[in-house]
Formats: sequence, structure tokens, C-alpha cells
Amino acid sequence: MQRFRLQLLEPPYLAAAWFFLLGATALLAIYGANVADASWEVEVTRWVQSASPDALHQIARFMTVIGRSPISTIIPVAAIAAMWVWGQRHLSIFLAGAAVARVLSIAVKELVDRPRPSASLVDVTYHLGGHSFPSGHALGATLFYGFLIYCAELSISHKPVRRLVQGGLVIVIVLMGYSRVELGAHWPTDVLGGYAIGLLVLGAMVWLHRRWTGEYRKGRPESAAAAP
Repeated sequence: MQRFRLQLLEPPYLAAAWFFLLGATALLAIYGANVADASWEVEVTRWVQSASPDALHQIARFMTVIGRSPISTIIPVAAIAAMWVWGQRHLSIFLAGAAVARVLSIAVKELVDRPRPSASLVDVTYHLGGHSFPSGHALGATLFYGFLIYCAELSISHKPVRRLVQGGLVIVIVLMGYSRVELGAHWPTDVLGGYAIGLLVLGAMVWLHRRWTGEYRKGRPESAAAAP
């Protein structure tokens, strides 16, 4: 199973996934540029908001906090420093790149120029400025926490701990996207666009890391080969 998971990080598999995500991103961007507030997205957003218990609403608000400055800066800096001190220098450098790459959302927002959800259509808890597509929170979480999942795969040899850490990171990414719709900050396709772009860049970064460290030439990482 470990060998199979790492084979999925090999160039042919990453390339196939990358081109699929590139096509999905292009379609979502074109949709966002031409559709401001589709009725189906209004209905989905209203359903999410009406079906969410108060506990989930509070979690959504918390996710917004950790996805915005200064918390969105403090968490990456702490994680990057910890990786560096732990001796994972290559991973810490790429993790810093994953954190910084979130600025891509600014350029895409300007290009697509989609308005945010209107308070006349859905419940808007946070009134934010700027454009709606893609969700910067979803994109940033996918990039940063997604690369941490990759770091855990390579660096944590104890399987139960590795799975616990990776599962927690996946939950953070999912909840970040959910929070954007639940709070009325983004339409569902904005979140999907954030995920798609985040995975697109994440795939490129994983490829670059494995290329730089020579993993494609020597096979499995030693730390992964020793994992139970």
C-alpha cells in the first residue's frame, strides 16, 4: 500500500492529474467570469446555511479567523520553522513556497472579476470586498495544508500518527471550503475553483520537490521505505 501511494506521485500520474485540474480550473474560471449568481448556487448556499447547526456555524467563523491575517501568517511561519529545526530543510523551503503561492488568488480574482454573493440573495455573515472567484481561503488551505500532508507522508514513520495528522489536515481543508459558503463569502464554484487551483499548484510543487531531491531517480524515500 505504501509503495502504491508513492507511485501515484510519479510523473505520469501527476501529469494526468495536473492536466485534468488545469481543464477543470479553466472551465470554472470561464463559468465564474460569465455567471454572477446562478440560481442553483443560490439554492445550494441557502441549503448549506439553513442546514448548518450553530456549532458548525461557529466552526466556520473560526476557519475564517485562521485563514486571515495575522493567524494565516503565524501558522505557516511556525510550521516552516519547525520543519527547518526538525532537519527537513528541503521540505521547509517548499512549504514556504506553498504558503506564499496563495497570492495567485489575487491575480485570478482580477482576471475573472466575479462579484461576491449578495445579501439580497443569501445570508452574508462577512461583508468582504474584492472579487469572488476563486476562494483565497480554499486555495491557500489546499496549498499549505496539502503540502503538509505530503510532508507527513515523507517524514512521519509511525503509521497511526501519520494517518492522524493527515486526516486532521484534510478536515481543515474541507472545513475551510465549507466555511466560505456557510458564511456567504463565496459561491460553491468559487470554493471548487480554489481547490482546483490549489491542487494544480500543489501537484507542481510535489513534482519539483521530488525532482530536486532526486526521488524520481532513486525510488521511494528512505523514510517512507522504513515506514510500517
